[in-house]
Amino acid sequence: MITLTAGAREALRPDEVVLIDWHVTGLCCADAGEFSVRPLRTSRLPRTMRPVPAAPEGSVYVHPTAWSHLAQHDVEVDCRMFGPWRRFVTDLPPDAGLRACMGRLQTDSTSSSHGGAS
Repeated sequence: MITLTAGAREALRPDEVVLIDWHVTGLCCADAGEFSVRPLRTSRLPRTMRPVPAAPEGSVYVHPTAWSHLAQHDVEVDCRMFGPWRRFVTDLPPDAGLRACMGRLQTDSTSSSHGGAS
């Protein structure tokens, strides 16, 4: 389940959802990559993105490859404001993409935040 904090819910505009995307970083395998998190208008969502179980319902879409790594983990999405700029982050460890590819994604409370800018 992916949960939005109160700050993330407030930062989303009425026509936006949170998109957790996957960016390929490996040359030998499309499975090697990194996550990014950003708000996106629902009208601009690529067809390949899928809605996932989230709180609130319908607020999060995920790239299929990213979802295959996150499906069995609880993830929290927060938003940090820097003046007028929003930065959505997760509670995944900074190297979650690599860890997920190796089957070693941890869900402990010692992980630090990672995410993408909007």
